[in-house]
Amino acid sequence: MKNKKTHIWIALGTIAVFLFIAFFGCGSDIKGIRHMRFGIDIKGGVEAVFEPVGITKKPTAKELESARNIIEERLDSRNILDREVTIEKQEGRILVRFPWKSDEKDFNPEEAIAELGETAKLTFQDEDHKVLVEGQDVASSSVVQNRDTRAYEVELHFDKSGTEKFAGATEENLGKHIGIYMDDTLISNPVVQQKIEGGEAVINGMASREEAQALSDKINAGSLPFSMKTSNYNTISPSLGSQALKSMVAAAVTAMVLVCLFMSLYYKLPGVLSCITLLFQMALQVLAISIPQYTITLPGIAGLILSAGMAVDANIIISERISEELMHGSSVKAAVKAGYQRAFSSVLDGNITTAAVAVILMLFGSGTMLSFGYTLFTGVVINLFAGVWMSRTMLTSVVQYEFFKRPSMFRRKREKKILDFSGKRRWIFLFTACVLLSGAILSAANGMKLDTQFTGGVILKYTCTGDADTEKLKESVEAVLKRPANIQITEDPASGQQKLAVTLAGNKGLSPQEQQEVAKALDEEGGQEYTLSETYAVEPYIGAKALKNSVLAIVLSALFIVIYIRIRFSSMSGLAAGISAVAALLHDILIVVFVFGVCRIPVNDAFVAVTLTIIGYSINDTIVLYDRIRENQKKKGKGETLAKLVDRSITETLGRSVNTALTVVACVFIIFLFSVFYHIESIQVFSLPLLAGMISGCYSSVCIAGPLWVCWEEHKQSKKK
Repeated sequence: MKNKKTHIWIALGTIAVFLFIAFFGCGSDIKGIRHMRFGIDIKGGVEAVFEPVGITKKPTAKELESARNIIEERLDSRNILDREVTIEKQEGRILVRFPWKSDEKDFNPEEAIAELGETAKLTFQDEDHKVLVEGQDVASSSVVQNRDTRAYEVELHFDKSGTEKFAGATEENLGKHIGIYMDDTLISNPVVQQKIEGGEAVINGMASREEAQALSDKINAGSLPFSMKTSNYNTISPSLGSQALKSMVAAAVTAMVLVCLFMSLYYKLPGVLSCITLLFQMALQVLAISIPQYTITLPGIAGLILSAGMAVDANIIISERISEELMHGSSVKAAVKAGYQRAFSSVLDGNITTAAVAVILMLFGSGTMLSFGYTLFTGVVINLFAGVWMSRTMLTSVVQYEFFKRPSMFRRKREKKILDFSGKRRWIFLFTACVLLSGAILSAANGMKLDTQFTGGVILKYTCTGDADTEKLKESVEAVLKRPANIQITEDPASGQQKLAVTLAGNKGLSPQEQQEVAKALDEEGGQEYTLSETYAVEPYIGAKALKNSVLAIVLSALFIVIYIRIRFSSMSGLAAGISAVAALLHDILIVVFVFGVCRIPVNDAFVAVTLTIIGYSINDTIVLYDRIRENQKKKGKGETLAKLVDRSITETLGRSVNTALTVVACVFIIFLFSVFYHIESIQVFSLPLLAGMISGCYSSVCIAGPLWVCWEEHKQSKKK
């Protein structure tokens, strides 16, 4: 038998090493939390206006939209997920904002801007410079390493049309050179040895893997319809305000301390070890984000909150199961072993559904949605494969010591009276309908406001000197114009000239009188004179393609949930269970929508982030209930009705649901309190709907999903009679 007593010390040593690396990093390739790349919403970055060059006519709206999509794909390929790319149709320009790298000393913004504006048109040309094959004929490219020379190369895979063109080109140019060009630059000039019909080609001569990867990324993103250049760029201040990062860090530390206190006091020994495990998981997730330099944005932080919530949830499920085993008379060692075994199916199903949602978001998402999907996916994988394993290793090891295997070191559950949720379901459904109806009426009366990210708007730039309180100026401008506004400070690195950028949401213009009112409001609040230097209208930051993909991702996520539950919970008439779960999700999404409407919060990318967070959280809650119903069906009592079985399952899992909701809601509530204290409105309008959605997620899983499934099944049974 292995000496399990030593496992706890090995585990603690491993956790200490990962915590050290997560904070301080390890060498130049492994960056710690201090060198994470934060988005422009948190840290600020670069603003550049791109103008077409080399064309004689004004670019069309279709060409500008195509250029915008390609620039976004290029930013995605560099893991720059927080950016704003919008179109100014009147002048045919594209406005791009993106964050600094974590180590600004090594970051050349001029070079980055120049690369974004490159046409990046790949062509294969013969010796007379006749174009034989183009980049649009390439289906995909990837970096490979030559087996003989060990040099890095870019492998191209042509589509059907490209395969035919390339075969014809190589046949006609046997023994001759075919030059491979990126724009006007020759990057490779091989001699054709034979006709190539396999639909593949290789570009060699790469100096490093980084150079090969950069070329591959350009090819995959596609070429711009025209080259674009910018004569200057500006640095921009954080859109969330300078205190945002400090307040979020303080809120996270406070929330972590309170959650650990609750877990330790309520669940005792398993709670203490779960807190240590949570530190391990957070260290791994920090490394998963900082090493590839994924941009951390506000939606990304939402993904981290959800990941931490699911990590706590997994440990609560396990701790509750151990308590149940002790209540039924098991020894401590047997209870720990059985607790993990019985809890695993709940943890597995909940994490798989959430991971699938994250993967769908990564496949169809772009920008901040991709940031959310990545942080959520890495969190789920770490929770399932590292978090559960680590907590089990530590707990099974520590109970080998006489002092820790006493029953008093664990919480012992008591038998609870079964609550009559199914019997009261009509009143529950009536209450739910009243809440939703009230929310719909109040939201309709207030009108849903859309932010610049969805509507486009007008950008006003004023020259200024000295510091400015952007939050106060924002409130003054919104009070005058009655429309959402965003204010940032920009600075020209060459001249040091500061400008105040005021972005106003809405597709209507701005009259001269309104411009005067804005200038007056700024002068009165700012304590200095602001002079209008330029103004232009912009298209929505979240383009039609990104919006369409967001909706598609949410719909596909709902379909996957129905299909997965249909397969995994077939004993519950899986289709009925899946549709009931999605109905509970729809309730939670509507609650979030109504909070935005009732509180008059402009709908922006924070709305998308909150909605996705609630979907992941709520379905995990529902899965835990379904898992207990499935388990109880196998040991259904004689004469026990379906409604009573569901009530028993809800009662048995209620402690877990309430405690998980309590810990996660406490975290979000603390973030909300800090945002109020620091007067950071942008975080207030993110955390308040998230808070309401979390409470709604717990309510819908307990009071809607289970009772609604009972109604469905009872209706089916009555039709058979």
